[in-house]
Amino acid sequence: GVESTLRPSDRVLVSCRDVRDGDGKRKALVWEKATVRYVGNVDGQNGTWIGIEWDSAERGKHDGEVGGRRYFSCKKTWAPAPASFVREKRLKRGGSLVEEIKYKYCGSLDEDELECDMFIHTSSNHRLPVTLVGQDSILRQQSVLDELKAVYLNGSNLTHMGPAGEVSEVVPKIAELDLSSTLLGSWREVARLSAELPRLTLLDISRNDIDWAGSAAGGVVFANLRALVLNNCLVDWQTVACISANIPNLRELHVAGNRIASLRCEDVERSFGGVEALHLEENLISDWSEVETLASLPRLKKMYLGSNLLTEIARYSEENRPGFGALETLFLSDNALGSWADVDALHHLQGLKEVRVSGCKFLEKLDMVASRLSVIARLPNVTRLNGSAVTNKERVDAEIGYLGEILTESVGKEIREVEAKHPQFQRLLKSYGNINKNVARGGAGGVQDRTTIGKTLLALKISCVAALGDPQPLSEIKKKLPSNLTLNKLRTLLQRLFKVSGARVFLRREGDDEPEELVHGEDTLQQLGVENGHSLLVTES
Repeated sequence: GVESTLRPSDRVLVSCRDVRDGDGKRKALVWEKATVRYVGNVDGQNGTWIGIEWDSAERGKHDGEVGGRRYFSCKKTWAPAPASFVREKRLKRGGSLVEEIKYKYCGSLDEDELECDMFIHTSSNHRLPVTLVGQDSILRQQSVLDELKAVYLNGSNLTHMGPAGEVSEVVPKIAELDLSSTLLGSWREVARLSAELPRLTLLDISRNDIDWAGSAAGGVVFANLRALVLNNCLVDWQTVACISANIPNLRELHVAGNRIASLRCEDVERSFGGVEALHLEENLISDWSEVETLASLPRLKKMYLGSNLLTEIARYSEENRPGFGALETLFLSDNALGSWADVDALHHLQGLKEVRVSGCKFLEKLDMVASRLSVIARLPNVTRLNGSAVTNKERVDAEIGYLGEILTESVGKEIREVEAKHPQFQRLLKSYGNINKNVARGGAGGVQDRTTIGKTLLALKISCVAALGDPQPLSEIKKKLPSNLTLNKLRTLLQRLFKVSGARVFLRREGDDEPEELVHGEDTLQQLGVENGHSLLVTES
């Protein structure tokens, strides 16, 4: 028979089943994407067979081994049966970049496609029609292609870039290009776009089965590219490092879903020194020491580590700082972090403003509100948590509540022991009141000075009234507050709780004819004579 023109690593479409109408007449074939892994004979079968690895791993029947003989291996090593043998007549190749662009943006479209693909925007924000009819359609088509700046070929049958010079001649202004889930199979083919599209700033080749040969070659590629998306490409970190090192203006890098476990490479600053946003979601990173290999990157502002396997964050101190000097955003959602000490460790990332930790193990027993407040209290510099801005009210409530918890659980304990467990303790005391110093008697009648936590929580009934003497309060709450909370801090808290513009606070003692107004703002509740079980009245000032 005729020798096959297919070679291993070729990307192909495989006819799978007919789509038929109600009368049983064929309407269309269904085509699925796959990569050629083997071309040759199969024991006990006639002719040439093509061994393929499906893009959809669940479609296969084996992993390249049949009848005790291994014909080929698959990239999807975790999938039990991602492969099949088929005849070549069931396969076809895809088109070139220009062919696929013309098919999508200039071809015959049904009404649904017309609705979403009718226009493109020029540099002056004018809309040009994409679907072309009439005697001047060729000229108008060329006008459309000349002005294309953003091209989205997600899911198309693109296989190759076509003849040299064709892309730059037909679509010279492309700046954003989405080639995800196509039939691209070679980095060398992708790299050809570097010369063809000098204006390219964003390139997405996610979910392609790429042969990465040639990625380690030296020399600048994509000189103006700022964002590269390599999600779900089965690319290893060493290859990512080689590619990134050759893209001089790369600022945003996406490598999610690539089963990456290690982030070590030969020269991290050469490879990633310009990167500002690094997306590493849905990989297999389990050890924080791998993350620390990126700590010296001078421009890294945003790091996305959600849905990895991290179990612990290293413990830092003033003497042992973590690096990451530019880091402002850190996403850690859906990892296996199991301790509040992991959150405390993040405080040492001094520039950190935004954090996501939802879905982590240490939050399992808390409701959404309690978990949010507990994180806010431990990270004083964070202004955005789990996608929402941290309000001033939240922070005050969170910090007072956290301080109350510390004081409750720490009665009689040494201050150093409390500080070791709660690194924010001294900061909270400074903000919300002074600690009591007690003197404990030492052995042999001696006196040993030490600082301990006393019983300092006060259970209070607080009523908001329109005016003193009103029999019915507007609102009433019961709350436990630290006895070393200052009156000024209390006023701020009450303004938020009762939504009043200013708060005058009165102390009502049992047996008193009139409540006493509390006026010395820097005094603590204890200094003002407030005791457990007392009532406070609040009026708007």
